[in-house]
Amino acid sequence: MLIQFTVENHRSIKNSAVISFAASKDKSFDEYLLRPDEKKALLPVLAIYGANAAGKSNVLHAMMTMKEMVVGNVAKVSKGQKLPWEPFGGTKVPTSFEMVFIFQGVRYTYGFSFDAKKIYKEYLYHWPNGREALIFSRENGVYEFRENVNEQVTLSNRTPDNKLYLVSSNDWNLPQTENAYQWFLEKLTFLMDEEPATSETVAQIVSGDDKKARILKELLLADLGITDVTIKNTSGKIPVITTTHRIINEDGTTEYFQLLMEQESVGTQHFFARIGGWLQALENGALLVVDEIEDSLHPLLTRRLIEMVQDKAVNTKGAQLIFTTHDAMLLDLNFFRRDQIWFAEKNDETCATELYSLASFSPRKGENVRKGYLQGRFGAIPFIGGDA
Repeated sequence: MLIQFTVENHRSIKNSAVISFAASKDKSFDEYLLRPDEKKALLPVLAIYGANAAGKSNVLHAMMTMKEMVVGNVAKVSKGQKLPWEPFGGTKVPTSFEMVFIFQGVRYTYGFSFDAKKIYKEYLYHWPNGREALIFSRENGVYEFRENVNEQVTLSNRTPDNKLYLVSSNDWNLPQTENAYQWFLEKLTFLMDEEPATSETVAQIVSGDDKKARILKELLLADLGITDVTIKNTSGKIPVITTTHRIINEDGTTEYFQLLMEQESVGTQHFFARIGGWLQALENGALLVVDEIEDSLHPLLTRRLIEMVQDKAVNTKGAQLIFTTHDAMLLDLNFFRRDQIWFAEKNDETCATELYSLASFSPRKGENVRKGYLQGRFGAIPFIGGDA
């Protein structure tokens, strides 16, 4: 589970910006909260609102960049290759990322700073017995270790300036850093700019009887009118997917007709594209990161996807969701807690993105926050000028 993410100097984000899943003292919807231990209460879902170009998607992009540097293609950089450094404006200072998370019952803090050429700082702490303990730290090429020192010194000498030690140590199966690496690999999941589902992607989604049954259940709950999905595999070709719809005639008789997946609406195809990742995240207890959650979906379908993560009867493994949106219909204190709603706003003078939670405004319980947001009370909306 993610506790907190911090980013500094990435795209439109200049100063340190923090997004936190730690629950506030808000007593509403206590049943939503995830409780990894007796002391901590974490939120299952965070929504980020903001005007176009306010930088809300850059928060998610920073998370994705961090994952890419740990377990993606960027992790495979060779000595001398450039890193994906995208600083604010013309600044020359390094970019910094930090994740605080819980994996297999242990809290970890992992972070690093970098520019296009090198890693400047990197550190990993854990709390195995409720007390902070250093696993490793690195600053300007100088390392510090507390465990397995001789082996780690050898591995650090094999780590080039532009590569993360978390990556290189896992290349050599170092047990001390394995869990933190596995969290990035297994628990951080992105649905960013995905295309509507095609026959090929749907075939992957509905493979397996149990998974198909769950997807069909969600499709029926979403009222898409689909009663079955069939896959016809043709040798060496893209699978052919057909959906079955039911019609009840005026005389009470029932008829069925089929459509190819490509004939379904864009919204239905998007729901298929999303639901596979959703179910996988729920099964794995992963953190799901989604940009523009409402893209081509009816508001009630969007709401259904969120409800799946907020409902502990469905979300039994502690999955979490963070998403950006313009859907004001979700701004409802009968659906979200105040600490689940966040805003991204661009500073008028510096053009830098600032992040803050609705909880900082202390709205009254039952207040119409949708109306307040659209009226500009909480900021993070576009300025639409008119004739004087």
